[in-house]
Amino acid sequence: MKENMLVLEMLLKNKMITRQNIAERIDEAKRSKNSILDVLVRDRIITEAEIVLIFHNEWGFERYDPLKDALDLRALSFFSKEQAKKHLVFPLNQENDDQLTVVMADPSHEETIRRIKRIAEKRLKILVAEKSCTLGLIEKYYHQEYVNQDRAVLIKHREQKELTLEPSIITLVNDLIDEGVSRGASDIHVEVFPQKVQVRFRIDGVLKPIGQLSKETWRGVITRLKILAGCDIAEHRHPQDGAFTTNHEGRQIDVRLSIIPTIHGEKIVLRLLDEKKFLISIDELGFSNQQKQVLKEIIKAPHGMVLICGPTGSGKSTTLYSLLNGMDSRTQNIITIEDPVEFQMEDINQIQVSEKTGLNFANGLRAILRQDPNVIMVGEIRDEDTAEIATRAAITGHLVLSTLHTNNAIASINRLMDMKIPLYLLSAALRGVISQKLIKRLCPNCKKKSFATAFEKGLLGMADQEIELFYPEGCSLCHGTGYLGRIAVQEVMKVSRKIREAISKGADYDGIRKVAIEEGFKPIEESLKRHLLQGETSISQGLEILAFENEWHR
Repeated sequence: MKENMLVLEMLLKNKMITRQNIAERIDEAKRSKNSILDVLVRDRIITEAEIVLIFHNEWGFERYDPLKDALDLRALSFFSKEQAKKHLVFPLNQENDDQLTVVMADPSHEETIRRIKRIAEKRLKILVAEKSCTLGLIEKYYHQEYVNQDRAVLIKHREQKELTLEPSIITLVNDLIDEGVSRGASDIHVEVFPQKVQVRFRIDGVLKPIGQLSKETWRGVITRLKILAGCDIAEHRHPQDGAFTTNHEGRQIDVRLSIIPTIHGEKIVLRLLDEKKFLISIDELGFSNQQKQVLKEIIKAPHGMVLICGPTGSGKSTTLYSLLNGMDSRTQNIITIEDPVEFQMEDINQIQVSEKTGLNFANGLRAILRQDPNVIMVGEIRDEDTAEIATRAAITGHLVLSTLHTNNAIASINRLMDMKIPLYLLSAALRGVISQKLIKRLCPNCKKKSFATAFEKGLLGMADQEIELFYPEGCSLCHGTGYLGRIAVQEVMKVSRKIREAISKGADYDGIRKVAIEEGFKPIEESLKRHLLQGETSISQGLEILAFENEWHR
């Protein structure tokens, strides 16, 4: 893309980048033949969403909303795919005879706008979206299947809030999954009741109603999903599970299907496992610089056990996969045993637990030890047998990664003690523990700053200081919630010699915690304070963690 200095100047004006950020990337932009803006996005100095906000706030362009802005496939005829990609424009619909609504990644290039007008011979209504979103729309809809065969699309009736089909179930299922991925949903629920069949997306941990299906369409959706996931389409009385893989904007999406029979019919839940969320670097997980340094020291160990703990839905699997993704699978034999396999990784041997065939964590782990492994990932330590085998593997030359459902790092050590792991084995095997919880991230577009109250300063242990915190407001970008996405709040404990000694002596929770803090361990509430003071989340989101930790350590 040709360099747009107007956008760079606007980012500088809003202090979202620095001139040094630009200067450092001029040579790289020339070598790669990309714009400086593209390189800034690639290096995560700025995000595509923040660029969209600049176009919205500074130039007044409306943002593209797939739930509100209707798509008419007949509009594709205004541009060829090559023209759409060249100008980064997607024709959305034609509201009247002389106006065409288009989605653009950069609506500030006057010459590009003039060319698009000449090609379309229409006035333009421009909606702005991320570059990846615009390219995704082009790749998805400029496909022979859509253009030539006039396949059905998902039509949203705003008044009835009903999703209907004209006439292809296949297209509906594809669009449902695509929309879930686009909106960052972790799960899609399709639930049947006497008067309705409703669709809900779980976004940032909260289920949100999306629309409704007719009973006839719902039956077709169930059959299509069963076929995709390899389930029995004739079975309606027993629970079924399955999985399949699809693609979204060029990346892999693994979909896990769960179906259960309810009194009104079969309920569907789709778990969406996005490559974009799983295959990320340690630097993107939200650790502080000090935590990243400790984590890198832990992972460099040639053998030993590393645990990741937290409640259900706290992002343990994401962190686990990120650690595996950072390892060299070409020179190491990396084997995992999981229930279920969350995401398929290249050059890593992954085993699915199967109770039907008698393959559980314990005997699967025994078999793995005969496969000359360097790194073993055990999806979860659930019982004493698995815990002991994993611990013994960690002291016999293997690096073992696993998860535990505990509230914090120190509690994980106590849990393994309760599983009757010999203290001398546990102290020798354990290399480090990561504990994390997920909390909502404040919307960067509308969060507001205000002085903290006396109560809030007391919670943070900063009663004598004048501090400012950020609070949710609500805008169109975050759909009025004040929050956009989630962040992980973590604690990272490296098991030092003194902590090993405390474990080998059978020290209790308070004893191990005292030694760990003396050795430089930063508990999770310290990590939360950092996120609060940086304006990434609100005190109301952190209240549960602060209250729990204060009560736990009282």
